[in-house]
Amino acid sequence: MLNKTLKQTRLTVGPALLGIVCLWIMTLPGLIIAQADKIYEKNNQAVVVIIIYDKDDEPIGQGSGFIVRSDGAIVTNLHVVSNAVSIKVKMAKDKYLKVEGILYSDEANDLVILKTEGNDLPVLTLGNLDQIKPGEKIYVIGSPAGLENTITDGIISGLREVTQDQKVIQISAPISSGSSGGPVFNEKGEVIGVATFILEGTGIQSLNFAMPVNLIKTKINNKEIIPLEKTIADDYTKTAEYWFWQGYYFLEQGNIKRP
Repeated sequence: MLNKTLKQTRLTVGPALLGIVCLWIMTLPGLIIAQADKIYEKNNQAVVVIIIYDKDDEPIGQGSGFIVRSDGAIVTNLHVVSNAVSIKVKMAKDKYLKVEGILYSDEANDLVILKTEGNDLPVLTLGNLDQIKPGEKIYVIGSPAGLENTITDGIISGLREVTQDQKVIQISAPISSGSSGGPVFNEKGEVIGVATFILEGTGIQSLNFAMPVNLIKTKINNKEIIPLEKTIADDYTKTAEYWFWQGYYFLEQGNIKRP
């Protein structure tokens, strides 16, 4: 009698649990979209397009960036702004800010903090590399191929130790040219990384990288403004640092063999 009761219970509970699981799976995409919407709405006003110009005031390239100080401190990749004679920052509603100079430049990690003329600008909240783990959900806002303020999602695929003093965040979120310098958010809406894309012709977008935001957290309050011509007038693609990262990313993508 007891065995019969247990069998009946299993038959009754089994379909119920299966129904709950199926319902959860069906609603999961909606939950992910809702979270992406929430992060986008809260943060997209502080994500900007970086446009660089040559000596003839002609645009020669663009990337992404994000505001970290209300008076106009903006983080992006160094390779995004290299070779620029002048730089403009495009915000939402076609508002443009002129870059006055540089607050911080880090060739080794392909990072730079620009200083624009600004007041009461929206800013992003910075997170902490030490609190993230592989498998966590992430979101990236950037302007791939000129499609301004596009949001993509993925996971943290890994935390890679490049050298004893250098780490990069491997992410699955698709990014491409124009996304470089954009913020990578955790599920709390905190910036944990700076999306970095410098590979060309690989055809792979499931394996991408971001520089840890910890690298610039202590630098955003710098006050001294360095003129552009003293820091980024040179072509970053001709530096050893650029080719180091280019080689590392190609190696991780599997496009070249380890020795």
